[in-house]
Amino acid sequence: MTNLTRARAGALQLGSNVVELLLPQRRPMLMVDRVEAFEAGPPPTLRASRHISANEIFFAGHFPGMHLWPGCLTIEGMGQTGALLVAVLAVREGMVAAGEDADRALDALRNLDLGYRMHPGYRPDDAARFLAAFRVHADGSVAAGAAVDVKLTGPVFAGQRLDYRATLVRDLGEMMRFEVEASVDGKTVAAGTMTGVRLRRPTASPPVEP
Repeated sequence: MTNLTRARAGALQLGSNVVELLLPQRRPMLMVDRVEAFEAGPPPTLRASRHISANEIFFAGHFPGMHLWPGCLTIEGMGQTGALLVAVLAVREGMVAAGEDADRALDALRNLDLGYRMHPGYRPDDAARFLAAFRVHADGSVAAGAAVDVKLTGPVFAGQRLDYRATLVRDLGEMMRFEVEASVDGKTVAAGTMTGVRLRRPTASPPVEP
C-alpha cells in the first residue's frame, strides 16, 4: 500500500447515520457518534468518538446534581468501537470477495456519509448498489463482548468528548481480542483488553404470501 493510499485509508470519517448501518445498537444505548479513523494494519485499528451531553437520560440517576458519566457506558463505548472495527473489516472482505479492491469499501462508506450530509458530491447510484450488495452478503452476525479486563482511570463529565480506540490484536475466527482505550482531551480515562465473540442475530425476512 502506498503512503498516499494508507493516508486515505486512515482518513475514514463517518457520521452517526452510517454508524447505525454498521451497529445494531440504538439510542440511548448507542455509545458511538462518529468514526474518526481506520487503519487496516496489521494490526487493524479504528478510532471513534462520543460527545457527552447534559441531556443524556443516564444523568437522571447518575448522579442527581452531578453529571458524572457512568464508567460502564465508557466500557460499552469501547466495545462498540471494537464491533465497528469488525464491521468495517467485514465490508472490506466482502469487497475483496466481489473482486474489488478492499479500499473501495471505505470509499463506499464515505459516499454514504456524503448522502446523509446532503453533500453535492454524493453518488446515489453507487450507494444503492453498495447497500444492495451489503444487505445480500450480510449474515446477521454481530460482535458481542465475552470478557472484559478494563481499568477506569479518570472521570468523564457532561460537555466532554470521549475518544475511543480499538485494535484487533488476535482473531481466531469466532473469538477476537482487542486492546481498547478511551480518552478525554488526550488523557486516558479507561484502558485494557476485551474479548469478543461473533454471534448471529435474527434478520428480517419478507412476509410469506398466503
